[in-house]
Amino acid sequence: MAGRGAYQKKAQNLQNVLARHEFLLAGILAPASVDKAARDAMIGQRAFAALDLPRFKITPMALNTIKSLANEIFTQPDDAGRKGFEYLNALRVRLNKSLAGVAVARTTAAKTERAENQKEQLQARLTATEMQSMKCLQAYLSLYKAVNGLIKDSHVPLEAQQRLYRILENHHTAFVHLFEPNTANPQVE
Repeated sequence: MAGRGAYQKKAQNLQNVLARHEFLLAGILAPASVDKAARDAMIGQRAFAALDLPRFKITPMALNTIKSLANEIFTQPDDAGRKGFEYLNALRVRLNKSLAGVAVARTTAAKTERAENQKEQLQARLTATEMQSMKCLQAYLSLYKAVNGLIKDSHVPLEAQQRLYRILENHHTAFVHLFEPNTANPQVE
């Protein structure tokens, strides 16, 4: 029972190597379709091993694992007599060379993904700003309440109470507009 995990892991790794092979072949046929992250991974063997493209079922794995599994999978020599990892690496080098002459094209899917990511980032920033604003408001109200409490405290000298009262009145006059809802601007959706 304990050994099943190892078989499942090896099966996943085999699928990963086969997905890399399919990706390389597809990239060689259509280099313009390869995105920037994948282009950068074609530069070297270690970068290729670290490649993470979930939509192609490619996840990072150890270079030595790729080498040993490629040697198991690709046993038939290609036109140049290469097999195993030598064959897979030759495909990577070939794709890397073909990518050198191709300009990076922005696909509509990539544009949509960037727009969605930007919208999510802006929404996260807006939420963080709102939370920060609420915390500042709570801190301000806590301080206002404490100062107001000192004004009403009979143990505080009368002169100090009057000065604190003037400070709060001046502050309230200067910043009351911050606590009124802004109804002049329509809500942005």
